[in-house]
Amino acid sequence: MPDARIISEGLKRGKVERQKGEFEYVRFRESFRGIERGTAIIDGRVVWGYPHIKRIFTLERGVGRNITAGTVYAEEKIDGFNVRMALVDGRVCAFSRGGFLDMFATEKAREMGFERFFRANPDCVLCGEMIGNTPHTKPSDEYDVKLYVFDIDRGDGDYLPPPERYAALKRFGIEGVPVLGQFDSSDFQGLKKLALAINKGRKEGMVLKSADRKEIVKYVTPWSDIEDIERTSGILFDMPIGFYYQRVLRSAFFISDFGLDRDEYAKKLGRAFYGNLIGAIKNAGEGRGVEDEFEISFKDPKVWDDIRRRMGREVKVEEIWRKRDGAQTRLRFRKIYKKSSRMLLAFADGKGMTD
Repeated sequence: MPDARIISEGLKRGKVERQKGEFEYVRFRESFRGIERGTAIIDGRVVWGYPHIKRIFTLERGVGRNITAGTVYAEEKIDGFNVRMALVDGRVCAFSRGGFLDMFATEKAREMGFERFFRANPDCVLCGEMIGNTPHTKPSDEYDVKLYVFDIDRGDGDYLPPPERYAALKRFGIEGVPVLGQFDSSDFQGLKKLALAINKGRKEGMVLKSADRKEIVKYVTPWSDIEDIERTSGILFDMPIGFYYQRVLRSAFFISDFGLDRDEYAKKLGRAFYGNLIGAIKNAGEGRGVEDEFEISFKDPKVWDDIRRRMGREVKVEEIWRKRDGAQTRLRFRKIYKKSSRMLLAFADGKGMTD
């Protein structure tokens, strides 16, 4: 448990804030005094923030420099809604990466049957990625939501080694992230072959973990980098400039390392930047803003209230339709990106800019 003086100081300095909802709790808005951002203290227990994982840009040298263990486990990196699930006062609760008690993720987690795991492991925290019909990920017609567990925190910020996690998840019937293989950390040919396969398979990337989980790095594919650029180019004014810098840089490293066709990827990158951006400019010329649509289902009406309250100042949320299906409400909504909409509409209307 973080020292009460650290919490008090953090509250005074705006690094920590109080939250109310199903429970009253405090969350660390920023990393402070050695406490990771996203840490939540709720009903007498601590749900530690998930630490950032070191990213490598070149596979062979990156692994050689950052992993000393002889064996590594390769797991698929899933691009989703990052959540941590813990038992609080006898109930499963889900927290966002930022440390919010998320009502949507909590409702879904309670429907997924994690109670048996937590009865046997009350101090543990399940760390996973939620995909599908969430407020943050691309809607799916094939399923509602899926959750893949990629780590189990013992409850003290220390994580189960991969083999122990695999056994625990299998025992309790919980789906983990796909395991891509076990490798000798010096088997660079095997790791390179895997990296090319996941890029060809249009996967985000892989996470490499030592057998004791003490060493961990992530490595993403150019397919994922370019897909991220394509998905967000229409809202570029709402994205940090480093978002694009990072993805161009690391995709260039991958292309260089593996001797991929530069012209082919240059065309892909150009299409990615121009595709949605030109579409957004066309919409602005017709007087429309930049938006994305999402679809969710929930039982508790407060879930939708919670989503709207925490979407942020730069995003306007509008309900499109809702349908009642028994106890479930199905709702489709749009996010309107205020800054990108404002800037593109102004430029389309003739506004000039001194640069």
